[in-house]
Amino acid sequence: MISKKGKRLNLILCTFLIILSVFFLFPIVWMVMNSFKSEAMIAQDLNSIAAFMPPLGKGNWFENYINIITNSSLMRYMANTLVYATILIVCSIVVNGLAGYALAKIKFPLREVWIFVILLLMIVPMETIITIHFIMIAKAGLLNTVIGYILPMIVSPFNIFLFRQVFSKLPDDLYEAAQLDHCGPIKYFFRVVLPMSKSIVATVGVFTFLGIWNDFLWPSLVFTSNNLLTVQIGLNSITANDNVTMGQVLATVTIVTIPVLIIYSLFSKQLVEGAISSGSKEG
Repeated sequence: MISKKGKRLNLILCTFLIILSVFFLFPIVWMVMNSFKSEAMIAQDLNSIAAFMPPLGKGNWFENYINIITNSSLMRYMANTLVYATILIVCSIVVNGLAGYALAKIKFPLREVWIFVILLLMIVPMETIITIHFIMIAKAGLLNTVIGYILPMIVSPFNIFLFRQVFSKLPDDLYEAAQLDHCGPIKYFFRVVLPMSKSIVATVGVFTFLGIWNDFLWPSLVFTSNNLLTVQIGLNSITANDNVTMGQVLATVTIVTIPVLIIYSLFSKQLVEGAISSGSKEG
């Protein structure tokens, strides 16, 4: 039973969290509501409560969305990014998962040194790593190619560390039992280890997707062809256009935000479980 004092504290905490949530939701509500309005209507409602309300009974609500979708390349940029993210999610889970499993379960010379190197790489500034990647890709002649964009992003010290933390807690008896069924190391990894680690697989997948979806610097360095650009570069080019109205800018940002919200809503449980499972290690 919760005491009266405990109930009072829970009520205060819930009230505080609701107020905090409303505070952080205000910009999103403002963005979505005004994305349905014309330039003149946004200016008219700017300093009133109407700025947080839809344009009830006033014109075509979706005119800004229709203009952006039909008169810009936003959909192509989003499709490009989804393709890159899908490829990278698969590659990241396989490559970083195998590396994490090796560091967790396979005894080899200098294993602890490699773990230390992984930890060091996690604190190296991203700008430094991107500079090195750009030089390597440029010398290999892979600029303005999908391979040149994807290849340097596959290996992630952070993802290797997450996999290693989770795989370290798997009992060794599982592999011994799998060997009795003639299950080799690779088959064991894909048939047993990954299915038993769905939460961390989902976590790495979501982090990889968000990294690709929100990345601006790396694709802006690699790509020069308009047909290969990603969503953030497309978003920047659309919002920087003087002929695009404020309503269309807000509609563009809303469209770009929707996939992120969908991913979080679908995998929020797995993200929490993955964070908890990777937070401790045995052995």
